[in-house]
Amino acid sequence: MPPELPRFTLRQIVTGSNDTLRRIPGSWLRAAMEAQPDSLARARYRSVAELSGVSALEGKALESERSQHTMGLYRREELTGAAAQTLEAIRRTIPGDTTRARFDWIFRSRGNWIVDLHDAALAWAQARSPGMTWSKARPALTAVRWLDPKDSLTPEAVPRAVYGLTLLAATDSNALAAIESDMIKADPVSAEAVRLLLSGYAEGARWYADAVGFFVSQPWIPGRAQGESLAGLVQREWSLLTRTSAEGALTVPAIRPRVFGYPQAVPQYGVPAGLFRRLIVPENGTAHLWLQRHGQTALLRTLRWLPSGDTSLVVLQVGSERIRLTTAPRQSRESLNGFLEPIDAIAIDPGYSPLLALGAVVHEWQHLLFRHWQLDAFAQGMQRDHVPIVEIPGVEPLLAEGFAEWTTERILEPLQSRWPLLVLGELEKRAGLVSNGADDQHSMGYALVATLAATLGDPAKTARLLLSNAERPSDIAQLPELRRAWKRYRRGPDRMLPQPPRRILVPEVTFTVEDGYPDDVTSRILMPAPRRGAR
Repeated sequence: MPPELPRFTLRQIVTGSNDTLRRIPGSWLRAAMEAQPDSLARARYRSVAELSGVSALEGKALESERSQHTMGLYRREELTGAAAQTLEAIRRTIPGDTTRARFDWIFRSRGNWIVDLHDAALAWAQARSPGMTWSKARPALTAVRWLDPKDSLTPEAVPRAVYGLTLLAATDSNALAAIESDMIKADPVSAEAVRLLLSGYAEGARWYADAVGFFVSQPWIPGRAQGESLAGLVQREWSLLTRTSAEGALTVPAIRPRVFGYPQAVPQYGVPAGLFRRLIVPENGTAHLWLQRHGQTALLRTLRWLPSGDTSLVVLQVGSERIRLTTAPRQSRESLNGFLEPIDAIAIDPGYSPLLALGAVVHEWQHLLFRHWQLDAFAQGMQRDHVPIVEIPGVEPLLAEGFAEWTTERILEPLQSRWPLLVLGELEKRAGLVSNGADDQHSMGYALVATLAATLGDPAKTARLLLSNAERPSDIAQLPELRRAWKRYRRGPDRMLPQPPRRILVPEVTFTVEDGYPDDVTSRILMPAPRRGAR
């Protein structure tokens, strides 16, 4: 008789989409606007830009060209020059020979600095076609009107055009094939140069993961005997916030290059072990043995192969609330943040200039850590008996972005005086967001959290308050000590930033596993209770 297949149940999950109604207490908001005015964000940016050797973007350019600038596709010569100087300065202070050798392998090719994806793509093409230059791709790109003749001679024109084709390859391969065919007809030699550069961009994504991964994991920062990595700085900050001294407790997220077409980075949330044990029920002895042998990560990967379900929009009406029905594999594909991911990861556009992107990487890492902290506390508070519906708490986006901005600034502060270019990307982002006058989550959230931290004078207490009020941060302003501190702002009106609350429901599913693939046995939907206190 064949052995019984391992059988598991994924409990029904109800969770928010992080789009909730936001009410900002007037006292907190006015205190924040006075302590962190928009003009201060712009002044910080201009100061650091000057120290970095980069001209600050001003006026409309700050809004319209910021994305291209941080991708090395606007004022390219100036930015790459500043990046090369920064890399040279970093190299001089790397503590260890082994670390320096790896740094050279990544960032120096035949004696030339490789500062970003565009440099890496060209270097790869030159290794296969000596004498290759950007200009050799210009005729074919111009012939198909993918390059504007008016600015075709600027340093960033051809890299911008070829990177645009790289984005097209990721979104519409048929359209790319048609353009390639037209280029071959117009100028076969130049079309071959474009093709080689496109391959260079594809290969350059691996270089990008190595480049960012180096700064995250390798001990390149002086100050300790063996040097320190960004991971070490993050560890130190979180030891302070959590008031623990555990060394090596942080898991470094995977870096996943993904073409967005603009300087974007997003966290993809792995499942903490405590929450996994609440979500997954091994239904037989074979299932327990399977988990012991293959582990949590393997089972979470297996969930990707469950049936995706109907792709049409289906909602469940619960009182006055509409909850969208979906499945684990479908939500994982549709959400930028993933869903029930096997490991923590940061998806980032490889065009994002690595030195400017380090702040974004640390920022997204703060989202991962805060969410883990929140979900660990949630899992510990769950009843240990069988709970058929797991209602995973959400995070108020204003609070989440504000916390990530605040902790990132604290973590990178030791690097700013040595290598100001490393913090320029985040400061340019915040200056651009405040300039357009929008109620942006990053700039407004930073002002709120930074003001809260300054008022309390205790980073650990600040973090605990934000965690315990992650879904309703407006309650923080009711603390007696904050009401006293912000007494003169008490008549300030609350600001409402309305967005309809949306939740998703993933039905309970029982499945068996054979050779790493699941077989759906049964699925059922349990009626959740109406959301309490929805506003």
